[in-house]
Formats: sequence, C-alpha cells, structure tokens
Amino acid sequence: MSDRGRSPAGSAHGASPQSRPPSVAGSSRSRAASPAQTSGSGDPKTGWAPSMGFDPAKPPSKDRKGNTRMELPPDAFISNEDRKDIFATRGNKFNTEGRMEKVEVNQFRMTKFDFNKKIYQYDIVLSPEPEKRGPVMKKIWAHANLRQALSAYNYQMWIIDGSRLAWSPSLVDRGEVRVIVDLDDGQPPARAGRSNKFHVILRNTTEIQMGVLRGYLERKIQFNNNVQEALNFMDHLIRQWPSEHLLAIKRNFYKKNEPGIPLLRDGVIEVHKGTYASLRLSNNLSNGGIGLALNADVTNTCFWTGRQTLDQIMVNFMASLDPKRYRGINPATTTLFRPSQNNRGEWQSSDAFKQLRKLRKLKFTIRHNNRNPKVAEKVYTVVDFLFDQKYGGEGANARTVTFDYNGRQLSVADYYREKYNAHLRYAHLPLISTGKNGHIPMEFAFVEPMQRYAYKLTPDQTAAMIKIAVTRPNVRKSDIMKNVGDLQLQRDPYLKHYGIQLESTFSKTDARVLNAPLVNFRQGTADPKYSGRWDLRGKKFFRQNAAPLINWGFLVMDDCVNPNQVQQFARTFKTAFMGHGGKCPNDPMFITVPGNIKSNVAQALAHAHESITRERGYTQLIFVVVQHKNSPHYERLKKSADCRFGILTQVVNGNQVASNNGQYHSNVCMKVNAKLGGATSRTNPPWKLNPGGTYFPKDRPTMVIGVDISHAAPGGPSPSVAAMTMSIDRDATKYAAMVETNGYRVEMLTSANINFMFGHLSKVWMGGHDRQFPKHVMYFRDGVAEGQFAHVMEQEIKEIKAYFKRAAPDQPLPKFTVIVATKRHHIRFFPEKGDRNGNALPGTLVEKEVTHPFMFDFYLCSHVAIQGTARPVHYHVLLDEMNIPVNELQKMIYHQCYSYARSTTPVSLHPAVYYAHLAGARARAHENIATSEGFRAGAKGHEMIRDKVAKGESLSAPQRGSDAPALLQLGGRPENANSPINGELRQRDFFRSTMWYI
Repeated sequence: MSDRGRSPAGSAHGASPQSRPPSVAGSSRSRAASPAQTSGSGDPKTGWAPSMGFDPAKPPSKDRKGNTRMELPPDAFISNEDRKDIFATRGNKFNTEGRMEKVEVNQFRMTKFDFNKKIYQYDIVLSPEPEKRGPVMKKIWAHANLRQALSAYNYQMWIIDGSRLAWSPSLVDRGEVRVIVDLDDGQPPARAGRSNKFHVILRNTTEIQMGVLRGYLERKIQFNNNVQEALNFMDHLIRQWPSEHLLAIKRNFYKKNEPGIPLLRDGVIEVHKGTYASLRLSNNLSNGGIGLALNADVTNTCFWTGRQTLDQIMVNFMASLDPKRYRGINPATTTLFRPSQNNRGEWQSSDAFKQLRKLRKLKFTIRHNNRNPKVAEKVYTVVDFLFDQKYGGEGANARTVTFDYNGRQLSVADYYREKYNAHLRYAHLPLISTGKNGHIPMEFAFVEPMQRYAYKLTPDQTAAMIKIAVTRPNVRKSDIMKNVGDLQLQRDPYLKHYGIQLESTFSKTDARVLNAPLVNFRQGTADPKYSGRWDLRGKKFFRQNAAPLINWGFLVMDDCVNPNQVQQFARTFKTAFMGHGGKCPNDPMFITVPGNIKSNVAQALAHAHESITRERGYTQLIFVVVQHKNSPHYERLKKSADCRFGILTQVVNGNQVASNNGQYHSNVCMKVNAKLGGATSRTNPPWKLNPGGTYFPKDRPTMVIGVDISHAAPGGPSPSVAAMTMSIDRDATKYAAMVETNGYRVEMLTSANINFMFGHLSKVWMGGHDRQFPKHVMYFRDGVAEGQFAHVMEQEIKEIKAYFKRAAPDQPLPKFTVIVATKRHHIRFFPEKGDRNGNALPGTLVEKEVTHPFMFDFYLCSHVAIQGTARPVHYHVLLDEMNIPVNELQKMIYHQCYSYARSTTPVSLHPAVYYAHLAGARARAHENIATSEGFRAGAKGHEMIRDKVAKGESLSAPQRGSDAPALLQLGGRPENANSPINGELRQRDFFRSTMWYI
C-alpha cells in the first residue's frame, strides 16, 4: 500500500478504531470568515428597529449583524422607516481656543476613486451546502474550472468576501454563471458516501451605485442600502490584495513566514506584530480627500509556538500553567496523564489530562521516519485526546489502542513500526483524536505555525507582553509604516483598477491644545500646565469629609504585619489625613482576631464590626491590611462590608503598612475622604464663576450621569452588571453610584434598572440641590458601539425622560446632552511638538481627519501616558438640547478629568464614566452566590471559565436577555429593622449615597 493510499489508519499516517472505515478527509489551513457580531433586537414601543448593518445580499440573521471588519457610522443602524436626524451634527462647531498644533494621525487619506466604474455584486450559491463554507469556498475560488468559467469576465479583478458575496467589473451573460467544481480532481477516490463535487452558481444581484457614497459623504443624501453596499464593497476592495499574501484575522494582517518574538522563551507562546487595517469615514473633504481613509495600526497577537512536535508543546504548556506542579516533566517518564479511579471504581481523566485538552483545535502535519517527503503535507486538527473507560488505568495510548489491519488486530505503535519502520519513544502518552482521520501519536504531530493562542495570559506572560507591545510614539509610527508596507498597497492591482489612490504618509491635521485648568483646593492651588501631574503637599481637600472619622479600626489578615507597624501606620495616617483637612477626632481601634477565624475574612470582619459597634455605638470604616496585591480576601471582604453591614472599608497593602510611606498615605487619604463624603479638588468651569460660586450655577442645576455595563467572560454564568453614577453636589466632584444585574450580555440598560437606579440617585441629587428640579442633564455613556447609539437614544434617554414626566408632571423637562465615550479604537496622535516621550500633550483635541464627515464627534487626549503611546478618548455627541458652545463643552469635559477623586493626575476618561467602571467592577462582589463557587469575573474568572471549557465541563450559561438574579442589597439591612441603634441606620443610608466604590 502506497504512502498516499487509504489504510485502516484512515490516512497514511493515522490509526482508526476497528469500527471506523478507512477515509480520506480534507483539511485546510485557511481561516474562517469574520466572526459573528451580535446586536439586540428592536423595541416596537420605542419605534427603533434594527436594519442595515449586514450585507444587503445576505439574509439577516440574529447572530450576524454587520461587516465586522469596518466601522459603520451610527446612522447605518437606523431603519429606513424611522430614518430621521436623531443624532447631533457638527455644523460649523469647531473649537477656537487653545493653541494650534500640527498633529499626524495614523490614517492614510484616500484622495481618488473612480466613482464611474461599473461594479456588479454576485451571490454565491453552493450545492450541496458545506459544513464549513469559508475553507471550501477558498478552494473552489482557486479551482481551474471556476477560473476557466470566469476567464472571459476579467477573473483577475473579481473580489470575494470569502463566503457568499463576490464583486466584479464585468456583468456575466444573462447575469448568471454555473459551473461544477470537483475538489477531488486528481486525488484518490473519495470514501463511500462522501463527495467533494459542488455545483456553483454566481448570480448577479445588484449593480453597486458608488455615486451614492459620494452623495452621503457630502451630506446630500441619507444613509441607505445603496450606501451600505458601496461601503461593503470598498472594505473588501481594500482587503483583497493583502488577504492574498498575508494571514488575515478579522481586521489584522500578519506575515506568514516571519519569526515571532518568544514571549517568555519557554516554547509556548510567540508574539507576532501585525497590521491593523480598516477603512473609515473621514472628515477630510476639505483637505484633498474624498471622505474615506485607511486607519492602520500595530497589533500584537499571541500565537502558539509552532514548528515543534506536540509532545514538546505539551510539556512546555503544562509548565507555564503550574510551574510548581508541572515544570520539568519529561514526556518519556511522566505518568500524569494516566486515568485514576473514583470511589465507584470508574476510570476518570486526571487533572493533567484535562489541561491537555486545551491543546484542542491545534493544526499539525505528520512527520516520522520513512515518510515520503514528496507527498504534499496534509494538515490535521486536534479534535480531542482519546479517552475511554475500556482502556483502564493504562489509558488510551499507542500500545493499548488497536484496530483491524489486514485481518489482524494491530496497535497504533506496531502499525507505525511495521508500515514505516517508525519507532515511538513515548508510546505511553495519550493519542490525538482527529475525528474521521484517525489517531495520531503526539511525537509525530508537527504543529503548524501562526495559530492564535486563545487563553488568558498568566501574570508573568502579561508583563512580558506589555514589554513587547508598549512602544513610544516614534517607535510605533515606524512600526506602522513598516507594516503598512507589507500590505503592498502601492502595487495593489485591485486599487489600480478602480482608480484608488491613498497617500503614502500619515495624514496631518490641525489640532488644538487646550490650556490645563487650575486645580483648586480648600487651601492651596495646583497649576499643572502641561505636566499632567501635581502633588498634595501643603494642600487641604476642597471639601473635607462630611462624616467625621470617629468609629474606625484596623484589621490585619494573615498576620502580615506586626502590631507596632499597624499602630505606627495608623498614627501617620491620622496625621496626614488631618493635615489635608480631614476631620478625624478619634483614634482607631485595633482588632485582635481570634485564632480560629484568622484566615476567614468574612468572620474576621464580622468580629471587627461587632467589636467597634459594641465599643462606640456603630462602625463607619475599617482598614483591612492584606498580604499582597490581588489578595484572595478582597472579593469576600467587600461582599460582607458592602452588602451585610453597610460599612466602608479601605484595603491597604501589608508592605506599604510596613514601609509607612508619606505618598502612600496621601493616596489613601484621598480615597478615605471621598468615601466619607468629601471631595479632593475642583477645577473652575469654562464660564465666568461668581466669587464663592459653584461649578454649576444655582440657576442652572445640572445632573451629570455616567453609565457603564460590564459583562462576564463569554460562556460564563455571571450576569451583566449595570452601573450608574450621578454627581450629587453643585461642583460635580462627588458621585453616588447604584449597581444591579442587567440580564445576560444585554448592552442596554433595562427599563427596570433605569427606574431603580435613576430613581434612587435622583433623590440623592435633589438632597444636595435644595430639592430643585434639574434643568440640564449630561449623560455620559460608555461601552457602546455605533450600532447601539440609536438604542441609547430611543431606550435609555427616552425612559429617563418618562421618569421625569411621572415624577414631576408640572415641571418642564430638563434639557439633555448625551455623549458616548469610548477608548476601543485604533486612532493615535503623533504631534510635531509633544511631551518628552513624543506623546500628545494633555488637552490635545482633534476634530478633523479622524472624525465623521458631519456628525458631532472629537478625540481628546486628557492625560499623560506613563508608558507607550497615549490613546485618546473618542467622544461622540448624540444629543445637545442645551446647545452648549463647543468651546465650553470640550473644555468642561477636559477640565473635569482633573477632578478625579483618587489621583493627582488627570484621567483619560470623564470621571462620571470612570466611576461607573469602578462601581461595576466592585459590584461583581455583590452577586448573591456562595464564595465557594470561586471567581466569577475579572482575569481569574475568565481563566476559570476557559479551564472548564477545556476540561469539557458544562457551563450552562443563560441565554442572552434572560432575567438575572438581583445583586445583594447595597448597604444591607440590620438584622432588626426596628433597631434602636440610630447610628447604624444612618450609616447604612449614608453608605448608599457616598463614593463607596472608590
């Protein structure tokens, strides 16, 4: 039997169980089509319904919305029936303040396109429909039969989306081409019942009207299906040529044969620097552009280290997961993968075997002695690692797994020895199952390069990744230009055919550098100018803590510091706190935890709470000293404090307590002051401030809101959590917060949550505004893509307005300013005159070139990047009923970034949104689940979910949109609701209105 013949192994290199017939199955190195993108369904009550955002020639589906490789504008997601100008437009609103600076942006301006070219769009129909359309379509498109059928129609200029659509400058006869393609041409006969013969139909569906795209960019027509079709074609046109010679993953491109950068030199992960490339709408019509540009950036992606055998990857990977347990394991001697027996006498897979399953889906070729090197290398996929009860304690390996070979039972090891004279060194290791292609020994599986590593990085790996990925602006710019050269745009035949010209250098635009504000304290003023930093020496907090620090104490976990160190830290803290203007008339209590509960933080906290309450009437705040950062005590501690006792806690690091550093004390003082109702600092408003006046004038009471929704890891059991923050003082320096579950992976605030959270917070707000009704509401929303902007307007804002109407029917509705803030983009600034690292100065504002042609959006860099290249925040104004002058609006957003309560630097994002991030992250500790269920969110939660998936454990994640159990009540309730301890009741109410999350 030849090396290519069908053997009982299922191929020339594998071994099949006895019952499995011989087979020859195809495999592919190609990547699947772009992943699905999800979007919520419409609400008939609001009049909003999803439309567009998907290829018009494709049938819409619930799990695929839009071309995931291109950023469509917000109005692409509004139905034609309800189309109206629901989003604010820019008009001539450009900032006139600050000094003008030239800034380069990582976009390449498109200066020409032949809008008169004829472009025809075709549907691709396959019969039979393959299970994996993308890889099959790639082979069909390259087949000689199809090339011949399209040779008369300029085949070289056809563009394909990789699945169901194609575009051509030629109209085929009668609008349709039919051809039969047999992918098994020239191959051995296929196995029984399986055919690789496909009937292919290319059917013309529409002629792309490119003129409408120009009309939309010039704001002569509204976004419609024709504009969508034109943009979709342009995106695939830009990607076609790079996709033919580079590895394409979503919007990223990688050179296929370029060596990667070893992450930790442990043979597990290598990092490849690729090119992010995406077509974007651009406000460049006045600068020689046509309203489009190519946004390019560096992308750093982890791949498995290929070109080694799977057994070697296995030992390296196991060591990276748990160095103490697995480092130094030898594939020749290890027995870690052997099954063990449970108490019922059943064989079960070992922990190491379960970890091994994380190597599933890896692709490999087969290499062993006497293999014919002239045979084309077939690519296989690790479907699983073989496990079956019948193989007993030895497990399913090359010695125990047998099959029928020429009428006799032969083991996998003997098969390779007899057929290829290939002797296994590690016959005791688990066998790879490739499904229909049989079972392969790990030492013969040679792993293909450039396979993406999908697991959560360990802390050491993350630190190494940051060192590789973080680069200063000059290096990043150089890397971008180098990588864009790999796209070979200048010799792109498709771009030449359609008359596209892209500039070869970064686009330059006029930016404004806004002046930094003065940072005001009750005593002292800071003038950071462009340094982006100040300190608290000689400063007293703008607002001292409303609740004097009276009933407080210290609790030490795990004996991480000694009593003398704690007492010294407490004395220094009190001195520093009062020095910054804080009110602290009493010394703390030092809690001694009984030995039987020392390691149980919930019981220890209960003991501390009881001790302070018994001594002083009620408990305000407890300092908890933990051994190290990311302490396992944190989540359980916050659950008990926030939801059981309604007390404030401040976690401090044992090492910092021991060192007793003054700067650390100042940082802790800011947090404690905010938690007790104080404010660190305030900046002056952009308008004239009356002497002794407040940031927002009393005749214009303003409510500032921040909203964010966070989600659990995909497939995880945790619900989404919504967080809403609201300014509660006239200076917008103090923000109360409410949190609640928001269904499962639901991006929009539910009606119930809006009424619950806004209802509570608005009462707190009115308490700080003399029971006034707001005249202006500033609503900052984070975490939504362009396709959800309409949801924000038609669901969230509409519901809040309805609440106002019900709560105060006789009052006029306040005017709304609605702004979406996001950092999930690839725009970077490269200024001619930046800071010492080459980054844009704080206050750098860009309103052209990278913004929408006519909608009201801008990019603002408000912070100083400690390392790497600064990422500006993209602010998109959806609604501005107050008609705030653009200078005032942008300066207000920038200046308020300097009043973040717990830092002496400006933050990159408006504080209302930043606080919502913090509150949402903290709320994960408020889930009504037992602590024994482990981590449910964050990095550790993501890793636990991936572990369960790898081990084949069912996650039973609820369906999107289903109801989620409520969080535990914030502030809790006393065991006796009629308790005479008025101080405790006041403390619980105070807790809900203060910055408990800071």
